Amino acid sequence: MCLKFSQRQYLAMTLTVVILLVPSPSITSSQPNSLNSNNISKHSQIVVSSQVIEGDTLLVSEWIIVEAGMELIIDNSTVVFIQDEIAIVVQDGGILSIQDSMLYSYPSCSWWISAENGAELTIEQSTLTGSGTNTHGGINVGCDNAVIDGCYISDFGGDGINIGDCTGVRVENNVVTLCTNEGIDFARTSDLIISGNQVSDCGYCGIYGTGSTDVIVRENNVSATTYSGICLDRVTKSEICSNILSETWVDAISIEYCDSIEVSNNTVLSSYSCGVLSIWSTNLLLKNNDIRETVYDGINLLTHSQNISIIGNQFHDIYSCAIVSDLSSNVFVYGNLMNGVRYNGLHGVGDSENITAIMNTMLDCGIGFNFIDAKNIQVAGNWVNDSKNHDIKVNNCWEGLVYMNAFFSSDIDIGHATTNLFDWDNQTVGNYWIDYDGEDEDQNGIGDSPYEVSYGYQDNYPLMSVDPIHDFRSSFNISAYFWKADENTNETVTNTGIVDTQIETLLVFNASIQMFCVGVLLIILKRRYAS
Repeated sequence: MCLKFSQRQYLAMTLTVVILLVPSPSITSSQPNSLNSNNISKHSQIVVSSQVIEGDTLLVSEWIIVEAGMELIIDNSTVVFIQDEIAIVVQDGGILSIQDSMLYSYPSCSWWISAENGAELTIEQSTLTGSGTNTHGGINVGCDNAVIDGCYISDFGGDGINIGDCTGVRVENNVVTLCTNEGIDFARTSDLIISGNQVSDCGYCGIYGTGSTDVIVRENNVSATTYSGICLDRVTKSEICSNILSETWVDAISIEYCDSIEVSNNTVLSSYSCGVLSIWSTNLLLKNNDIRETVYDGINLLTHSQNISIIGNQFHDIYSCAIVSDLSSNVFVYGNLMNGVRYNGLHGVGDSENITAIMNTMLDCGIGFNFIDAKNIQVAGNWVNDSKNHDIKVNNCWEGLVYMNAFFSSDIDIGHATTNLFDWDNQTVGNYWIDYDGEDEDQNGIGDSPYEVSYGYQDNYPLMSVDPIHDFRSSFNISAYFWKADENTNETVTNTGIVDTQIETLLVFNASIQMFCVGVLLIILKRRYAS
């Protein structure tokens, strides 16, 4: 059975039409919360109860419930909700399609669209307008393969779009604004795509998800949120890519208790907290993001984040630190640009361990590298210039290696190291220090006398020029990186699948293949030979 309300169908009508497919008692406004318990069918047998006037306007004063075997199509029409606490509900087997239509409520009304498990839902090129805090959420999706595309959704007291306990949903090219809770919210979903949406002025997060897997959040524009722009909580095997986030009052992107998340090619403009925050998350790839004007850190790895690759990001005008590792481990920082950072470019603190920083560029930072209470640090091929305080500072750290770096600021302080297991050369080459005044009588590019770093710690092979560092930075590129899944086997997880290989701890300079081992992360740098 199909009911179709459209301008074409009712254009010639001049009388009021009442459609009631199954006679039954009316639903009172005391029953709206039955949606939350999925017990609509227990309270009503009404399929449609409505008025149609002026040919293209549907005035709704009762709940519209579409049950199994029935299809409701609203095409090129206007639907006005004129009674408190009402909704369109699509139950198991029912079909709802809304195309090119406008749905809104009087200022005192409260309404939503809800599609339950087993229903079919398509809403395209339509406008859905609530009445502010007096209304429920806009669209509640609980069915598989629903499509919400090209809609304008605004002024709801709950979420603009809520998705839960389903798979295969597509939310694309919508404008979601002025919602009291999340703009788009999802839970316990899989194979979900949220793409090309504009989400703004929401009371909580722009996009929030929990307990889900295989989610793609891409090419959305999220702005002016009270909390995070995009927040994932206990989500796995998902992507946040190519989004633009601005004016978020908390973190632009928040990753909490997640695993195997890629955050790539996003632009963060003016966050009042961090650009990207990770809490208790593992196996993250943070790649090629452009993060600007954050009040706190560009990227903050907070509290037991581990197996993190931070690659090719740009940080500009960061008020606090560009990258922070706080009580986190197995952190690989490669090829990032940090420009105009008030405090630290890379800050390892709070018993963080296994931090490797390779070929980063730090310009105009308070301190380029600042490590406090950290363990197993490797710093190679970095370029640090115009630091306000120190190019590198190390306090109370263990087991470190710093070599083949260019330090251009004269105020270098190692701080108060508590062990001599921190090396400033790899027994072949050290670093370039702008204030080194030693001689090189044998013309091998290595200073004849050590460079005194601080408090008796020295670089025994200081470089006379930056040429070897230029060669180091230009001759190698990352060709593979992966995290070992189980130290008792050879099985290794990569961003492209499973690799059967054995991880070895190698650190070789000026070889055809160079490997760094960060905990159980293997980075392979292959020399590019001229043809």
